[in-house]
Amino acid sequence: MEKRKFRVGSTSRDASRDPSYTLAAILCACLFAFAFVAAPKSCEWGLSAYFWSGVATVLALAVTPFVLPRERQASGRGLRSFALAGLGCATWIGGLFAANVRIMCRLF
Repeated sequence: MEKRKFRVGSTSRDASRDPSYTLAAILCACLFAFAFVAAPKSCEWGLSAYFWSGVATVLALAVTPFVLPRERQASGRGLRSFALAGLGCATWIGGLFAANVRIMCRLF
């Protein structure tokens, strides 16, 4: 008879079952799409709305690993938090340039 080895605290990295990656993908897609909604009105309300939605998205992505814990170690959660926040910042800046959001509308 063959013995099965069980490990306490599985270390499998199945990203398809991790809700933090799914939530990160949804938040980044919504932020990127909102850049194209806000770009035509960037001089009136679009730039400030895109800025605050980007801040909220990056904060939500940074908190996600602590709210939906899959890893028991704090260092793993901290590293994932940093990585997801970096992904959010990259999406934020990418959407800013891809949608051609105007930053300077009036010089004087």
